[in-house]
Amino acid sequence: ENGVLTGKGLSFGGSLVRPEATGYGAVYYTAEVFKHEGDTFEGKTFALAGFGNVAWGAAKKIAELGGKAVTLSGPDGYIYDPDGITTEEKFNYMLEMRASGRDKVQDYADKFGCQFFPGEKPWGQKVDVIMPCATQNDVNMEQAEKIVANGIKYYIEVANMPTTNDALVYLMSQKNMIVAPSKAVNAGGVAVSGLEMSQNSGRLAWAAEEVDEKLKSIMKNIHDSSVAAAEEFGLGYNLVAGANIAGFKKVADAMLAQGIF
Repeated sequence: ENGVLTGKGLSFGGSLVRPEATGYGAVYYTAEVFKHEGDTFEGKTFALAGFGNVAWGAAKKIAELGGKAVTLSGPDGYIYDPDGITTEEKFNYMLEMRASGRDKVQDYADKFGCQFFPGEKPWGQKVDVIMPCATQNDVNMEQAEKIVANGIKYYIEVANMPTTNDALVYLMSQKNMIVAPSKAVNAGGVAVSGLEMSQNSGRLAWAAEEVDEKLKSIMKNIHDSSVAAAEEFGLGYNLVAGANIAGFKKVADAMLAQGIF
């Protein structure tokens, strides 16, 4: 991660933090939600799905901010690590698992001696925050009912559309739950790709810390514009509606500016 400092790896452009960007961005978005709720990462447990780049980046940033990811999943089932995925050894092993091509999350359970639940999804675990980071439609009504029964307050979509429509409507109808939509939460990867284009066209080389700071600021703006849009239309703290309205307004404003209407 210190290619800029060592002079290796970035002579022809590219951006540091790119592999972690989506996971980091999702956690920065979650930090803004916590701020809004007067909450912190300290001691919080997170259920993640997947074990690729996105889950890896999220687990790293969650640990850095004082929380701990306790689940990962794969096509074969999920692991539950109550100690948390918080050490360099565990982060590095996630990279090894992905590079091996075996596509088995059970490897993590075998390596670190924790529970493996074959053929199951992690959404029945009682945690503070749910973060589906893997596949589309990963959370259906049956899973959503388990999440609500566990009294989980924060449901943060990270993968593209990880929740079925009926499950999303059900989760959003819960008075004590905050639902954050993937189109806002997972924008970090795209944002860093945009930064990468700026770097390349300007022949700029930014340190990893600088890219990370820009990413944090972008995710704060995405959260804040969703909040403002929802409040403007009297919808309260509705991050799903806010993201949709903010996105629509952005397109409409651009079309007006170009004289299309």
